[in-house]
Amino acid sequence: MKALYCLTAAALVVAAAPASAATVIVSDVAGLPSKTAWGTYPGENYAGSSAAVTGTVAYNGTGSLEMRGDRTRTQLGIQFALGRTDLGALSTVSALTFDWRIAADSTNPYNADYTPALRLLILDGSTRKELIWEGAYNGTYGNTARDTWYSTTANDKFYITGGSVNDGQTIASWASQLTGARLLGMSVGVGSGLGKGYHAFADNVTLTTSAGSTTYNFDLKPTAAVPEPGTWMMMMLGFGVVGAACRRRTRARVALG
Repeated sequence: MKALYCLTAAALVVAAAPASAATVIVSDVAGLPSKTAWGTYPGENYAGSSAAVTGTVAYNGTGSLEMRGDRTRTQLGIQFALGRTDLGALSTVSALTFDWRIAADSTNPYNADYTPALRLLILDGSTRKELIWEGAYNGTYGNTARDTWYSTTANDKFYITGGSVNDGQTIASWASQLTGARLLGMSVGVGSGLGKGYHAFADNVTLTTSAGSTTYNFDLKPTAAVPEPGTWMMMMLGFGVVGAACRRRTRARVALG
């Protein structure tokens, strides 16, 4: 009985520690993408462009995904028939978000506030499609500053390939309409026609589904998660209280015996 009491109390102390969503450190985007690894697919990146995890701007950790030039795609999963991946039903997805930043030296022929793009790659029946987020359709033009991080939300609008860019909807809305659609993957990058002078960063691509959320943090190298000092103190105090209570119960049982 004493052992059960102590185990139950210890479990309560651990349960009191802050919980967090899953985070995956992405330190390399070389090679082909897959269900579990970010990479680049042949033909999806224009010659002269680049996308790599660097320490040029350290956002959440020691780095971020740095993109330069005309058209880049860094993706998880493959949307093409050869090697196509399946990450589950689109109906389970409620949001796709990320953090982005335009470099001070970035230039392009379109707009000073032209943002990186975030894409959800899907298969609707037998048709490959993309749900696309761009700042131009979410009120960023005229409202951003260079060398500043911005974050998208679950309420941001995505447009669908083949549809009007002005008819954007949230990911959750698309998921409720495209019944039977499958999730193939996701990508972050920049659009075509931007020229060699475009320069931007991205980080923390977060996919939220009915099973929870996973954040892909672009960083230079994996780092072990360390609890905050306050969390350590609370856990140590909690285990101390549990130990003291168990000792008192032991002495009481000996005295009664």
